[in-house]
Amino acid sequence: MSTIKSLMILGLALLANATLLLFARGEADDNAMRKSAMAAVRAAIPKAESDPTRPVYHFRPPAQWMNDICGAIYYKGYYHIFYQYNPFSGDSWGARYSLWGHARSKDLVHWENLPWALLPLTDRGERRCNSGCVTLDGNGKPMIFYTFVPATKDATRLGKREHWAARPLDHELLEWRRVKNEPLMAAGMNGVPEDVNAGWSDPFVFKSAGRTFVTFKSCDGLVCEARDKELAQWEYAGKMASVSGECPNFFPLQGRWVLIRSTEPISYVLGEFDAKNIAFAASGSGRVLDYGFGKNPPTDRSWTRGLYATNAFTDKDGRRILLGWICGFQPKRGWNGCMSLPRILTLDKDQRLIQTPAPELEKLRGEHVEIKDVLVSSEDKRLDMVSGDTMEIVAEFAVADAEAFGLKVRQSEDGKNAIIIRYAEGALNVAGTKVPLTLAPLSRTLTLHVFIDKSVLEVFINDGETSVTRVEYPGEKDLGVSVFAENGSATLKSLDAWAMKPIW
Repeated sequence: MSTIKSLMILGLALLANATLLLFARGEADDNAMRKSAMAAVRAAIPKAESDPTRPVYHFRPPAQWMNDICGAIYYKGYYHIFYQYNPFSGDSWGARYSLWGHARSKDLVHWENLPWALLPLTDRGERRCNSGCVTLDGNGKPMIFYTFVPATKDATRLGKREHWAARPLDHELLEWRRVKNEPLMAAGMNGVPEDVNAGWSDPFVFKSAGRTFVTFKSCDGLVCEARDKELAQWEYAGKMASVSGECPNFFPLQGRWVLIRSTEPISYVLGEFDAKNIAFAASGSGRVLDYGFGKNPPTDRSWTRGLYATNAFTDKDGRRILLGWICGFQPKRGWNGCMSLPRILTLDKDQRLIQTPAPELEKLRGEHVEIKDVLVSSEDKRLDMVSGDTMEIVAEFAVADAEAFGLKVRQSEDGKNAIIIRYAEGALNVAGTKVPLTLAPLSRTLTLHVFIDKSVLEVFINDGETSVTRVEYPGEKDLGVSVFAENGSATLKSLDAWAMKPIW
């Protein structure tokens, strides 16, 4: 996105947010804060745009720190996403201030930046608008639910968080106003325990048996229930098991209930939900959704989670779509964080959660290369027709007797450096992240669906059985692709590769 277009978008945000705050607070508009935020973003845009490692077909704001995907919804012909955003902190979290950014898309691929949806109520002592969700109330109107994080004198200590909501002032969801000038849920309020964890956060609203509920992180599975169709009155309802980590997503899928938890790595569990008794009965232990960096974080543990902080929603076709935050980027680049590619969730016959890249992404495909039946025997074979740093690759391997085999991408000209995806001894190693994987005994095949977008790598394994999301920094001129086999032979049955177009 050009600097001029970015500034036009941010200028629109300034005007719209002035209206938002005048309605929401009923007091003088704090122009100083918004102008300061605008100036910080404006100053960072040239540096962000000059970074050759910044992804071009993954959504990200024009500059500065992008955090959790706070909410997502399909409404009146648009996909809307909301995300936690710090316009001041550059390329680090900077926990003293965050707002909700907003973007929309007609096709789930190309995104339009919109005015910021929520800014902290600084007059009420709010320093951050933390994560949450977006849902429809009983009248079919969108509502934001989010966590109000209060300022404290000691920045190392948490003030007790509250849960607030907002409604749009227009059908395009460009301007938002708080439902009340007070929380909907707070410690000691309507049955919520007074001693609830101060850090309870990340509300996720779900519906069952004609009733509407919400659960949170960091409060042992606490559940509240709405008492009215406008979702403005809530009360304590009970607790359910298995809620752990951050950003819980809880929803029905193909007759089962799915609970996704932002743990490290991110995980999920299937089960049955009993609305009458507010009980979730998990079927078996949790499974890894995306291995991310797993137990191999490359640098700072706090911000190298790979895929994290997801939000799952349904569209007009009833598809359950998952979006997540990708983090782990290097600092001092004027930006940090992007959104994952949209993933369609289904269950297979073995009750595994399958993730399939949204088919809409195919419209980004450019030049195509097709390769078939390449025998690789104890060698590294360069695919001369395939190269790039913005690519989609679908490769299918059949192993004969090789001890290890796989794919190398972003390979240097001399072949010494590459991002390596290697299968051996019941595990797939994706650039250092190990994924337990057993090949089917009869076919002995492996399918890799790989998306490369500058520094972002998303790998879907065996038709979405599991995935790995990583941030990698190969050399800027390292663009090659090769296949290899070690101590034996394997066959590349087919490989399709496309150059990918930018979304702006």
